[in-house]
Amino acid sequence: MQRETLQGVWVSRWTFVAAAAGLAIGLGNFWRFPHEVGHYGGLLYILMYLVFVLLIATPVMLAEVVMGSRGRANPETSIRYLNLESGSRGIWRLAPMLAMVTGLLMLAHLAVIAGWVLNYAYYLGDTKLEATSIEFAGEFFATYVSSSEEMTKGFTGFILLLAPLAMLRMTFATGQLLRLLVPLILIALLALLYASAIMGDLPAGLAWMFSVHPEDVGPDAVVSALGQAFYTLGIGVGAMMVYGAYFPDGRSISRQVVAVVAIDTAVALVAGVSIYALVLGQNIEPGNSVALLFISLPYVFGNMPFGDLLGALFFCLIGLVMLCSALALIEPSVAWMVEKTPLPRWLAVVLLTLLLWGGGMFVIVDIAAPGPAQWLYLLNRAAADYLLPLSALGLALYAGWVLRDVQARDELYYCGARTFWIWRLLLRYIAPPAILAVLVISVRQGF
Repeated sequence: MQRETLQGVWVSRWTFVAAAAGLAIGLGNFWRFPHEVGHYGGLLYILMYLVFVLLIATPVMLAEVVMGSRGRANPETSIRYLNLESGSRGIWRLAPMLAMVTGLLMLAHLAVIAGWVLNYAYYLGDTKLEATSIEFAGEFFATYVSSSEEMTKGFTGFILLLAPLAMLRMTFATGQLLRLLVPLILIALLALLYASAIMGDLPAGLAWMFSVHPEDVGPDAVVSALGQAFYTLGIGVGAMMVYGAYFPDGRSISRQVVAVVAIDTAVALVAGVSIYALVLGQNIEPGNSVALLFISLPYVFGNMPFGDLLGALFFCLIGLVMLCSALALIEPSVAWMVEKTPLPRWLAVVLLTLLLWGGGMFVIVDIAAPGPAQWLYLLNRAAADYLLPLSALGLALYAGWVLRDVQARDELYYCGARTFWIWRLLLRYIAPPAILAVLVISVRQGF
């Protein structure tokens, strides 16, 4: 079996951790997770989330990295190689193909929102939202999303940032860049926490995240925590498989995966405390997702000392987070095109980003048109709620029931026998039913 990847290997284990953390530290850590914590029981929600991360998300993430490390190629080709080793059927190659398509659809959604983020970094830096009221902040956002021209500027700017970075070889130039960007994100996040302690209401932010509210814990809370744990680590989009293909021999895969999980969890908690300390310090309703990020927070920054600078830096931080995620989401498809066709890497990136730009422009025109915007919602719904759990279910089933112990053991030689046995049990009997539950719930909620 081919053991040398055409894309090279990570120059160090920290490069893998930085790249994988860049995918895991997604936008949801800044706008979805904190709201769900406050809405569904505070500390009790966090504890449920951590249990689900430990029992479901981490085993599947580790499985994806192991399969990629064994196959040493793009996700589809890696599964093909694993099939040859184990004598399995080729139909399993549909799971990584679906994962790559899902990643591109999620990237299209992310890129549109990233354009909003870049525009708001400019608006706050240009004092367009200085000393504003919460009503004006809402009206400003409504005006913004009715202008396809304004949204196109930010969206195109993000694509122009993404394309040249994606053209660089991930294991060398882009990997080195991620080694700088991820620590920069973490430092900026600590600076945000400090600013929230000085200019916000830090006790209120801590209470929002860590108070115990058992009356708010119910079936919806369990479903939310399960879904958040499932989505947070970037499983089911092929990125962890292709990052695993670049993993250097002789290093502990399990330790690096645990490090990524720890970083992602810490970022989610610190981001939640910081953001809600700032918002609650202004005595306003935080709002959820879009309202929090593009109405509540601009109002907060517009009414604090040096808010124009802090607001611009905050949205630049979010932009960096989204750029790291975008590089991870596009990499499996780029690797597939480079390894399966005679196209050079730069041309593969050009074709993919042109496709991405065209799809994003279609969504932007729909958002700006009179009446309710449908395509952005449908794009996120189809990719995140249906295709993502479906592809992750296929990969989890393959890793649990088709991947042989000897294949996995060769990649996890630093893993103890008991830990390896527990991991295989979780992959077979815990993770697939949980992922299937997420998929069924998503389908039922869609009707």
